Amino acid sequence: MDADAQKTAVKSASRRYGEVTHIRFSASELAGLKAFAERDGATVSEIVRRLVRAEAGHLPIASEALRPAIEVMTDQLRRVGVNFNQAVRVMNDGRVAHHEDLEQALMAVGDLVWQFREELKAMTGGSRKVRRPRS
Repeated sequence: MDADAQKTAVKSASRRYGEVTHIRFSASELAGLKAFAERDGATVSEIVRRLVRAEAGHLPIASEALRPAIEVMTDQLRRVGVNFNQAVRVMNDGRVAHHEDLEQALMAVGDLVWQFREELKAMTGGSRKVRRPRS
């Protein structure tokens, strides 16, 4: 990779992730980390981010095998949200009798749907630079 391409890649990663940190590893630790990253088809940086996310209690980034299923679930939740909004709009317009318990239940369901959809979206937002296995 030439110097200009490398600078562009670093700037792109900086816009996505914001902060940069430097970590020292022993030679054997780094070799193990590189081998793990290569087996997983990811960069060393992505593997470190995954480990940190897991330790911090964040949801993992979905593997390429799981990504299509998660994207389908995310779309289904979006559709539920659309229907949910239509039901709330009907209630707010006075086309159905207002009931306090129903309003509270709809708000709680809406919050859960939104939260779950955001979590699923976060799981599909992994590294944009995936290493391909060497042939």
